[in-house]
Amino acid sequence: VKIFKINKRSLKASKDTNLQALESSIVEKIGLNVWIKNKKNNSGTLVFEYKDLNQLNKIVEIIKSNY
Repeated sequence: VKIFKINKRSLKASKDTNLQALESSIVEKIGLNVWIKNKKNNSGTLVFEYKDLNQLNKIVEIIKSNY
């Protein structure tokens, strides 16, 4: 008897197309990987991936200059 594994990714709901578009837009503007994780109550997390201190400084400068 062979047991079939259930693919966990297929059970997960796909990401909202608006969030995907927003992620892509941010990636194009700042050149860094970005992930938006939204919960059902519309709270969540925004993740920026940086590879060195210069990229981190760029993120901080963008945030400071706009807010």
